[in-house]
Amino acid sequence: MQLSLVFRLGAGIWTPITILFGWLSSLLYEFFGSYGLAIIFLTVIVRGLTVPLNVRSQKAMMKQQALSDKQAEIKRKYPDDKAKQEEELQKLFKENGISTLSGCILPLLPLLFLFPTYYIVRCPLQYITGVSESNIKEIGKVLGLKNAVADNISVINRLHNNPSALVDVVNRGLIKMQQIPDMKFLGLDLGRTPAFNPAKIMKNPSIYVPLLIVPLLVLLTTVFQNMLINALKPDAKKKKEEKKRAKQNPANNQPDDPSARTMKIMNIFMPVLMLVTTFAMPAAFGFYWIIGNLMSILQQVLTYFMFSKPYEEKKKELEEQKKLAFKKKATPALATAGGNKKKK
Repeated sequence: MQLSLVFRLGAGIWTPITILFGWLSSLLYEFFGSYGLAIIFLTVIVRGLTVPLNVRSQKAMMKQQALSDKQAEIKRKYPDDKAKQEEELQKLFKENGISTLSGCILPLLPLLFLFPTYYIVRCPLQYITGVSESNIKEIGKVLGLKNAVADNISVINRLHNNPSALVDVVNRGLIKMQQIPDMKFLGLDLGRTPAFNPAKIMKNPSIYVPLLIVPLLVLLTTVFQNMLINALKPDAKKKKEEKKRAKQNPANNQPDDPSARTMKIMNIFMPVLMLVTTFAMPAAFGFYWIIGNLMSILQQVLTYFMFSKPYEEKKKELEEQKKLAFKKKATPALATAGGNKKKK
């Protein structure tokens, strides 16, 4: 089944969100007069809505890290019973108000926004410039396109390359000139689909060679985002040390973290998914991925300095206080023991 068909089958489910995204895109396009800028600011607004969820997820992660000692105790208590370990861990999380689903849902949010964004990118005439569906059908008949409603990009490209057809549909009142968006942005034709086939690229290198930067940036920003997420997690350094100790001595192995397992899967799945969709859809869709990744990177950095770093500093301070308290208790005990030896 083709990827575009999968998106079309889900159209009814995402219609309300698609209409909302289309309304926002239309306002942004009217304000900036640029299709590329409309996509950028739509992404900024949509991803901005996930900031509270990011904050909540980060707090839940820090709570979970604070219970690392108790998690290790459960693993030591039930070393050969994985089911019991999982049961006790879930019980521990529930008692402390921690939801492991937060770590699972957050990575999936970009996928939830993927479907509505696909329709906006694929159908800019309908959702951004306000051409009715019936008029798009008629324009498709003039151009000989059977799937004009589901693929406005083909309509736009045909109209740009066929002046006589453009004059015909404008004169018939099916579309206005200002309703045909300019898909070019920063030297890239966002209406074209990036190609990996060398033969297709060489047929029109001025269009397809520059477009290769889109999948490249999608891959690089996705990988960097995943690396940053892992590096800026609370107690990231401590986890690295625990893994080293676990290799040397399996008894030091820590219990599996369900959210960590999910993140590992997503770290592999998301770059592959993004790269595939970038080569299967108009470049505007890849452009959406890039801006979304940059937004996520910025969110991760801000969240780290606002929550994770203060948490780590406070935890380090408490550990130092515990060490000092232990030394104070140990010193009198040693002095007493020394005095008893002298008496003897």
